[in-house]
Amino acid sequence: MNSIKTTLEMWGNWARCNVGTEYSKVNVTFQAALPESGPLLFRTDDEQGMVVDSAVAGLRHYDQLAYKLVIAHYVYRISQSKLAKQIGKAQSYIAGLLRIAEAFIAGQIFVQTGEA
Repeated sequence: MNSIKTTLEMWGNWARCNVGTEYSKVNVTFQAALPESGPLLFRTDDEQGMVVDSAVAGLRHYDQLAYKLVIAHYVYRISQSKLAKQIGKAQSYIAGLLRIAEAFIAGQIFVQTGEA
C-alpha cells in the first residue's frame, strides 16, 4: 500500500466522485474554506476505497473533530491553514491532529487487510 497520505488523497478523490454518499455535504464550519473545484486526480478502486472508508468511519467513533478534519482536508481538499482559521486553532494543532488521525486510519487499514 502507498503511504497513508497518498492513500487518503486517492480515497478523497474517490469519495468526491461517489454521488449520494455521506460525504456529499461539507460541515457548515468548513463551508467558507472550500477551494475552487479542480480536476480529478488519481482515485483508488472501489474495493480499496471501501476499506479506507471503513477505517475513516472507525475514526468517527474515536475522535469526532479528527474525523471532520480528515473529511474536510482529504475529501474537500481544504488546506490545514484554512482549517486552523475556521476553528480558531494553530496550524500545528491541526497538523498534529491529522497525523494522529492518519496513524489511526493506517492501523485500521492494517487490521482489515494486513497491508502496511
